[in-house]
Amino acid sequence: MAEETKAKKPGLFARIGKWFRELKSECRKIVWPTREQTINNTLVVLASVIIIGIFIWVLDIVFGLGIQTLLTHTAAA
Repeated sequence: MAEETKAKKPGLFARIGKWFRELKSECRKIVWPTREQTINNTLVVLASVIIIGIFIWVLDIVFGLGIQTLLTHTAAA
């Protein structure tokens, strides 16, 4: 019974060859973005990173001042 399942299963090199054929077929389906789309997407990502960075920076300052205020009030009490 084990010999029957082994005989039905393709060999290692046949499976590797099939994998490369399927890979080549899938690579032909790729649609690459235009130069304008790439530039636009890059600018959107950079703007998002800058805005989020500024937001986190402001939160860091606010929370830092809040903690500093709490520490000075508890030390004075």
